[in-house]
Amino acid sequence: MDKSPKTEVEEVVLQALGHEERRNILKIIGASTDGVTYSSILGETGLDTGHLNYHLRGLEGLIEKDDDKIYKLTPLGVKALRLLKGIDDDVNGDVSQYIKSAKNTQDSLLHPLIKLILVVFSIGAGILFLGSLVVLINARTIAGNAVILAFVVMIISGIVLYYLLKSLRTVPEFVRRWERKVLENR
Repeated sequence: MDKSPKTEVEEVVLQALGHEERRNILKIIGASTDGVTYSSILGETGLDTGHLNYHLRGLEGLIEKDDDKIYKLTPLGVKALRLLKGIDDDVNGDVSQYIKSAKNTQDSLLHPLIKLILVVFSIGAGILFLGSLVVLINARTIAGNAVILAFVVMIISGIVLYYLLKSLRTVPEFVRRWERKVLENR
């Protein structure tokens, strides 16, 4: 299914604005009519060069670098900055309850297949953990090497179980990005 140019613009702009550092960089570049040097952006953001380069790549199409190595906004970048300024201008009164509600919902969005995979692995890690615990409780009747192995398995499965359950509660950003890629390719 082909996307309309408007839809593509929306996706590109929203993806680029999805990180606070990129929004900050866009504002820094947009604040100067003559453009901004790399070192100026580096100094104002406080980022190290690796992170700055990463975020500058994420803004490609919204910013450009001329022959003098000055960063300026592209027409698409101007639209993105206008969107940010519009959000700043339109936030009146107490919207904290709406922000909290939106964040809670967005944090809980997880594709059912990914959630199922996390649940299945959590159950498996839980069974391993409990099985190892049973082996340790019955250590008097089991060989010494099995007790050591059970202890190691219990520690590892406990750690894995902890992180799986934690990821079910708050999904890391890389899982969300992976989920978006999977959903786009369907």
